[in-house]
Amino acid sequence: MASLYIVSMIFVLCLRSIEYGRGDEAGQEEKDKRLLISDPQVFQAQLEEMQRRIQALEARGNEQQVSQGAVYTIWGKKGCPTVTGTKTIYSGITGGGMFDQTGNGVTTLCLPHDPEALPADFPTHTDAYPYAAYIFGAEYQFGYKNVDVNDDVPCAVCHAQTSASVLMIPAKRTCPGDWKMQYNGFLSAERYDHTGADYICVALYGDYFEGTRGVNADGRLIFPVRAKCGSLPCPPYTENQYVSCVVCTK
Repeated sequence: MASLYIVSMIFVLCLRSIEYGRGDEAGQEEKDKRLLISDPQVFQAQLEEMQRRIQALEARGNEQQVSQGAVYTIWGKKGCPTVTGTKTIYSGITGGGMFDQTGNGVTTLCLPHDPEALPADFPTHTDAYPYAAYIFGAEYQFGYKNVDVNDDVPCAVCHAQTSASVLMIPAKRTCPGDWKMQYNGFLSAERYDHTGADYICVALYGDYFEGTRGVNADGRLIFPVRAKCGSLPCPPYTENQYVSCVVCTK
């Protein structure tokens, strides 16, 4: 946008030059030239004013971009990290397809605690009643710190208000350059011999839901991911080493 403004300003200056050249008073152009030569402060002031306008326009564009923010989901936590400018949009329940069913969806979702139902008459009919796709909750399949096998997995959807981009980097625990870390953890997916699901970054020090501890209801199962050498080069990777991850914003 700033580039367009610069081009517009140059175009306006060019038009003014043409107007001076076509003026009825032959001495006007010479007068303007003499003014700029004899008083360079006038020319300098015009340049500084143009620069101020360009900077103001760039700042306004950056503010508009940042005001939109970046949205991401933190898996394994009931709320968003205490990072400056990051707010919790809602907290929820990690959900996905059943580990041993070949249908449903492969994307892991953060389901809100206060679902809103569709109209009672939806749908009027289906093509293959009573078949449907289903979504289930999720369970940890390991123990570490606060969580244990079969604990249900929380989640939260976060708004990084001062950022415009969000990035999950596998196999890293720190963010590059001037990117800001939101959280780090471990890479997770379904077990290798289960129905596939997406790779997600689960917070290292996870939370769980009270009242459902140790209840084996299955659903979307949260397994840590290990590296396998071959097409994945070792080193730098290590056979069967658990893979870290980090979520960054900028």
